Amino acid sequence: MAQRTTVLSDQAAIESLDGRRHRKVSPRTTHARVQGLLFSILERCGRPLGIAGTEWDFRLGAVDGTDTLFVPDVAFVTLERLQAVSSAQRDELPIAPDVAVEVRSPGHDAEFRRRKVERYLACGTQLVLDVDPKARTMCAYAPSQAVRTYGSNDRFEHPAIPWLSFDVAEAFAGLEYLSG
Repeated sequence: MAQRTTVLSDQAAIESLDGRRHRKVSPRTTHARVQGLLFSILERCGRPLGIAGTEWDFRLGAVDGTDTLFVPDVAFVTLERLQAVSSAQRDELPIAPDVAVEVRSPGHDAEFRRRKVERYLACGTQLVLDVDPKARTMCAYAPSQAVRTYGSNDRFEHPAIPWLSFDVAEAFAGLEYLSG
């Protein structure tokens, strides 16, 4: 059996936080499935308020003297905020997304994830979803609010983004076919 190797190119997605570069993990099947489902949910619920995207670059600017660049798995930005940015800046937005979704991958760095959530919120993100496909849960973080955890049997509703409402199980549909 041939050994599988991964070649890392200069084009690999990189995030930066507090002056340190972090390689964005390439999504695997489960991660890609959940990411796609959450994109569809945000796109459906958020229309016509804004647009959703995957693997979108957000340069949050200098915070504490360091530059921050995040590439959330899924993001949502209102049309009002998007149109306030010049068209030349829209491929790497100089603002935080209104909603950022981070889907956990095997071997995720819990400390980096925690610091990302804090930075998103400090820079203006209204809702961060930390999604765990293995546990089929999502934690919702919003400024000045307690963390809420939602399971597969729950309905997602949150006062930070009142237009976003869906059955959490929808975000994990089909995963039963991928587990061994």
